[in-house]
Parts: sequence; structure tokens; C-alpha cells
Amino acid sequence: MKKASVHLKQLASCAVIGATLFAASPAQALFFNLTSTGNAQADAGFQAAANYWSSIYTDNVTVNITAGFAALGPGILGQAGSTFYSTNYTAMKTALAADAKNAADATMVSGLSAGPSYSKLINGTTTNGGATHVQSGITSLQMTTANAKALGLLGATATADAAITFSSLFNFDFNQTDGIDAGKYDFVGIAIHELGHAMGFISGVDVLDYNSNGPGVNGRFADSDFNPFASVLDFTRCSAASQGAGADMDWTIGKGAKDFAIDGNCTAVVSNAWSTGVTFGDGRQASHWKDGFGIGIMDPTAMPTGFLNVVTDNDLLAFDVIGWDRQTSAVPEPMSILLFGTGLFGMSFARRNKKVA
Repeated sequence: MKKASVHLKQLASCAVIGATLFAASPAQALFFNLTSTGNAQADAGFQAAANYWSSIYTDNVTVNITAGFAALGPGILGQAGSTFYSTNYTAMKTALAADAKNAADATMVSGLSAGPSYSKLINGTTTNGGATHVQSGITSLQMTTANAKALGLLGATATADAAITFSSLFNFDFNQTDGIDAGKYDFVGIAIHELGHAMGFISGVDVLDYNSNGPGVNGRFADSDFNPFASVLDFTRCSAASQGAGADMDWTIGKGAKDFAIDGNCTAVVSNAWSTGVTFGDGRQASHWKDGFGIGIMDPTAMPTGFLNVVTDNDLLAFDVIGWDRQTSAVPEPMSILLFGTGLFGMSFARRNKKVA
């Protein structure tokens, strides 16, 4: 795996959330190689979460996860860190095109700009004193190694892909099939969300947000220092401003709304879809849906104990267009969304609309 040359603080992809009931895996399916957490109930719950994703996607790859069950920081239910793969725009486009299986995939591929480079609407750097501008000619980007496997850019079984640890300090319900007990958190739902980050639900905007002095303020790093950190998912992150400026993505920090779109023209699948950053945005990591809008499983705010957490079609579409192959028959229907939360590096709990410290 290639390593980025810029030593910026990169946030771990992490958090919690949802699930649905499980269906039988297809003959060719995504497989998760999970180490033991050291807790038999947690192991069973984590395997149930892995089985859920394997029931949805048919990619013939193995995702290697080091699991743990230990005392974490106050309010943290779980935390995860993914391994990243650095590549270039041409390789990513070629891989997405070769992997396209359905209309959504084709729309995503056709919406990518021609040529060997892409552009960002960006701010908070040393360029233009931190003011918003278009940066063009970018060739580098990154993705999680699991995402790279799904796209055929890495060997199907190579690499350790993520480490995920769940807190032993909370009461969990480890079995979703009979509902979630009062006073307990949905462990399987938490694990499904964490695995989703490992699969590529990330945004490099978190790197800019953490390493900047703020929107419209002269930054500490140049545009080029952030080149390696755009993710595949970031190509679905746009706004009227980025579209009007002719940029391929809205990579700005601040509180402005960012839409989820897959066609390269910012035709919104979901308007105001994305969280905008812990430091200078809305207080939530950009690697999540907008807080509290019920968009999907990758929402950043926790529901109270006793609630089952589930996946929506928005979640499944997002994973689909970044390279995961959704099976076309006997697919479990996503259920209505309930919400969960995350801290900066680990998943925390919070009641709806209550900010996580």
C-alpha cells in the first residue's frame, strides 16, 4: 500500500449504527475475517453485522478486521481505524468503469470528469488567504483498502483493513432478531456502522477541517498538501456553489450545505446530505450523513438504548457507487432509520439532537 507524503492529522474512520434482519449470503459474497474480541457475545454480534453486509454485496473479497472489546473513553461505544490505499484518478475511474454493474454505477462513472485529473472547490488553505476557490489538476486520492479490494485495485485477501474496538463499559443487546432490550444498546447496529466506514464511507474533508485555521482564514497548509485525501465517496459531495464553479466536488469546510449526487451534475439524490466537520462545520465528522435528517445508517447521532438501528436505500446506494456490487435478487429490504452517534475518533452515544463532546 502506498503512503501519503504529507504528515497531516488524518481522522480514523469510525462510528456506530444500524442494521436489518439477515438473509442468506449469495454464492459469491463479501467475506469478513474477524479476529475474536475476547468476548463470546460480542463475537457473535460482530459476526451478525458482517453477515448483514455479506447478504447485500457479492464482491468476492475478504476484509480483514482486528476486533477488540475493552474499556474505552467516557461515552465511547466503539472506535475504528481503517487502513488506506493511495492511488490516482485515472486508476480509480478505470476501476469504477470495469466494476460497473447497474444503472447507478453507470451514472456515477459517466459523471466523472474526462482526463487524468479532477478539481475541488476548497477553502481554508494558504491559497487566496483561505478564501473559497477551485483547485484543478489534482491526480491523487485515497480510499480504504477494503474499498480498493472491491474495485480490484488490491488483491482480494491482502492487507489488514481495519481495527474496530467496542467498549466493555456499556450494556449491549447482542441479538437484533428479538428487538433491543430496554437499557441496552444495539451492538449489531453499532458494528454494521463501523464496518461501513472500513468499506469506504469516509471523507477527506475531515482532514482539511482538522488541519485548517477555518473557512476564509489563511491556512497552515497549501492546496497540494491535501491532494492525497479525497475519497471515492467525496465525488458524490457537491453543492450549487461547486457546480456553478465547475468543480468536481465541494471539499470546503464550514457550515454550508452539501448534497449527495451521483451524476456529476449535482442532481441531488439527497439535498443537504452531508455533515460538514467537527471543528469548523456542524460539529459532526464529514464522513457521515447530515445529523438527524434520517438519511441513513451512517448518521452521526445516537438514539437512546432500546432501539433497533437500520440501513436505508441511501446507504446502499452510496456503497454501490463507490464500488461495492449489490446482489440483484433476494436483497433484504432496508428498514426505517433510527439514529446513532460518534465521537472524534470513536463512536459515542448521544440522544437525538444532543451534541457529542
